[in-house]
Amino acid sequence: MLITLLLTQPSCWDRREVERLGIVLSTGIESAPGGKVRVIVQNINPTALGKGGGGGGAMVGGTASKPYRNRLGEGSTIYDAIRGLSRETPRQLFFAHNQVIIISEELARERGVREITDFFERHPQIRRTTWLLVGKGQLNALMDEPGRLEANPSQRVVGIINERDLTSQYAVQKLGDFLEMMESEGTQPYTAVLEREINKASPPEHKNRLAEGHIAEPHQIVQINGTALFRRDKMVGWLNPGESRGLLWVRGKVKGGVIDIPDPDQKDRIITLEIIRSKTKLSPRIKDGQIIMTVEIDEESNLGETTGELDVVKPEVIKKLEELQARAIQGEIESALARAQQEYGVDVFGFGEALHRKYPRQWKEMKSRWPELYPEVQVQVGVKTKIRRTGLITKPTEPKQR
Repeated sequence: MLITLLLTQPSCWDRREVERLGIVLSTGIESAPGGKVRVIVQNINPTALGKGGGGGGAMVGGTASKPYRNRLGEGSTIYDAIRGLSRETPRQLFFAHNQVIIISEELARERGVREITDFFERHPQIRRTTWLLVGKGQLNALMDEPGRLEANPSQRVVGIINERDLTSQYAVQKLGDFLEMMESEGTQPYTAVLEREINKASPPEHKNRLAEGHIAEPHQIVQINGTALFRRDKMVGWLNPGESRGLLWVRGKVKGGVIDIPDPDQKDRIITLEIIRSKTKLSPRIKDGQIIMTVEIDEESNLGETTGELDVVKPEVIKKLEELQARAIQGEIESALARAQQEYGVDVFGFGEALHRKYPRQWKEMKSRWPELYPEVQVQVGVKTKIRRTGLITKPTEPKQR
C-alpha cells in the first residue's frame, strides 16, 4: 500500500533551479537584414540585485553594475534567434515572468505582426496577460533608458501602464486581447505606443552637481504616448492622446483623467474637471439600408481646479460646466472617429461586433463587405455629464484691495 501511494504522488520531475535561469522581463522584436528578425531580451542581473541593496546596481570592480542585461540575437524566426542567444548566455532564458512585449513600428507597418505572434501563442511560458506595445525608434535604446525610481526599464513601463487610468490617454492591450481582436471579424486591433522624449526636468548643466556626488537626471525618458491602429495584422497609423481617449470613450474604458474646459464667464481662464466614472452604450440600428450607430456616454466628475472667479454655489453655473464638459467629450470622440473611421478606415471601436450581436442574420451578409460599409456608418454621439463635488471651497480666494 505504501509503494502504491508513493507512485500516485506528484513529484518535481520538471523542476528548474532558479540559480540556473535567466529570468526575462521584456522582449523586443524588430526587423533585421535579409528578412530575418532581431530579438532583444531583458533579463535580471541577480549579482547586481543581490549586492546593490537599493536596487540601483552593485559595485563591481569600482563601477556600478546594472540590475538588468539586454541581449540581442538574430535569426530566421524568433525561436531561432532566442536559441542562438545560448551561445552568449550562461543561463537558460525563462519567459514565464515576461511582462512586456515591444514590437518595432517598422516591423508592424511593413511586415505585420502575424508572422511573429505564433511564437508567443505557442510558447508555454508566455502568458496571454503580457502587455503588448509598439515601439517608436530603436528598441535597444527604448529598452536601455536609465531610470531613477525603477532601476529596471521593464518594471518602469509596467508601472506606467498600471497608472493608465490617471489620464486615459492611451489604449494599451494585453497579448491575448490583441490576438482576439486580430482574429475578430467585427473589430480591428490597437495598442499603445512607447517612445523616447527629451526629459524637460533635466537641467542643461550637470557638472557642478556631479562634482558634489549627485546623480544627474537622464536627458531622455521613456513614455507611453498615443495609440497604434492596425488593419488586420499591419499598423496603419496612430492616435494622439486626445484621440486615444476618444477611442476609450467609445469602448467604455475611461476610468479617470482630467478634462479642461473654458470658464463660461472668462474665456481666457481654464477649469479642470476630474473624471471619476463613465459608462458607454452602443446601440446599432439599420434604417432604409443605412447603418446608424448611437454612442451614449454617461460620465461623472469632480471639480478639480479653476483659474478664474467661479461661483459654484449657483446651480446654473454647474449646469453650464456640465454642458461644456459634454461638448469636450463629444469633441474627443469625433476627433477619434475622423481619424480612425474616415482617414484610416479601421474599426477599432467595435461597431462590427455590436452590429453582429443585434443583427446576426444581416451580419452574415455584411461581414464580407464591412471594410466598405464601415466608413459610411452614421455615428450619433450623446453625452450626459454630472458634476458630483466641487471641493472644499465654493469661491476662489480673492485678494482684498486696500
